[in-house]
Amino acid sequence: MAVEMMAEQDGAVFLPVVVGSVQWETSMSGSPGRLTFTVLEEEGFPALREGCRVSLRLDGALLFCGYVFTRVQEGRRLVSVTAYDQLRYLLSRDTLLYVGMTASGLLRMIATDYRLALGEVEETGYVIAQGAEENAALRDMLENALDETARATGRRYVLFDDGGLLCLRHVDSLRTNVLLDESCALSFTCRESIDTGAYSRVKLLYEDGRRGIRRVFTASDESLSGRWGVLQYFEKLQDPAGAQEKAGRLLRAYGTPLMEVTVKGAAGSPQVRAGSQVTLDLPRAAGLFLVESACHTFFGSAHTMDLTMTEGG
Repeated sequence: MAVEMMAEQDGAVFLPVVVGSVQWETSMSGSPGRLTFTVLEEEGFPALREGCRVSLRLDGALLFCGYVFTRVQEGRRLVSVTAYDQLRYLLSRDTLLYVGMTASGLLRMIATDYRLALGEVEETGYVIAQGAEENAALRDMLENALDETARATGRRYVLFDDGGLLCLRHVDSLRTNVLLDESCALSFTCRESIDTGAYSRVKLLYEDGRRGIRRVFTASDESLSGRWGVLQYFEKLQDPAGAQEKAGRLLRAYGTPLMEVTVKGAAGSPQVRAGSQVTLDLPRAAGLFLVESACHTFFGSAHTMDLTMTEGG
C-alpha cells in the first residue's frame, strides 16, 4: 500500500513532509469530508497556508481533494493541518425561494452560484412544489430537498465530494463488496433502539386555508403500538397527491427499531466512505448496512478504518 500526499500552492506542486498518521473522515450528518495530518515545516520546507489545495492518493487512486482551513503550530517545526473538501463551502448561508425544482436541480443551481465543481449528479425526479429557505446553510437547503424527496418517493440519495467533485447518487449505487465479520475488526458494538427514527403511527396533514380544505392521512400498526406505545410521526404536506401511499411507506420504513453498529480497527478499504453500503456478518447484526460515518487512518503501510453504520439504507 502506497499513500501519497500532494499540495498545490501559488502555482507550485510539492510533496509535504508528513509526520505520523493521516486521517480521512466522512459523515452522513452533512459535515464536510476532513483530512487531518501533521507536517514538518522549517527553513527550506514550503509552508501549507490557508487555501492550499491538498490531495491524498492510495496506490495512485485519488481518495481526497480539498483545501487547508486550519493550521496549528506544535512547537518549532511541526504544524497540524486540517483540510476540508468542497462540502465545506455548503456551510455558507443564504435565503432562497424556488418553485417546481428537483433536489438535483437545486444542487446544480447552487453549484453554479458558488463556483463548485460537479461530478456525477443523478436525477432525483421528484419535483418539489415550492421551497422557501431563509438564512439557512446551503447544506441544509439541499438536505431538506433530499429528505422531502426520500419521504415522497422512498428513494434516498447521498451528496458527497469525490476527489474534488460534488456528486449526488442513489444510495444503492454506492453498494460495495466489503464484508465485515468478527475476524475483521478489533472491536464492535451493536445498539438497538426505538428512541429515534422508530414510529408505530404516521399522520400526514394537508391544509389549504384559502379553499377551506383540511385532509388527514394516517397509517398505524396496532401490534407495534401495543408493544412500544403510540410513537407518532407527523408531517404537514404541501401537496396531497399520493399522501395515503406515502403514509404507508413511511410506516414500513420506520416500523422497526434502529440498529446502529460501530466497528473499530477494521482493515481499511478505499471503497468505504459515508453513504456507501457494506455487508455485516456479526452477532445481532447481519446483512446490508449503510455507513453513516467513516474514519480512515493511514500510518506507514497500515490502513485501518472505524465505522458507524445503520441497518439497510
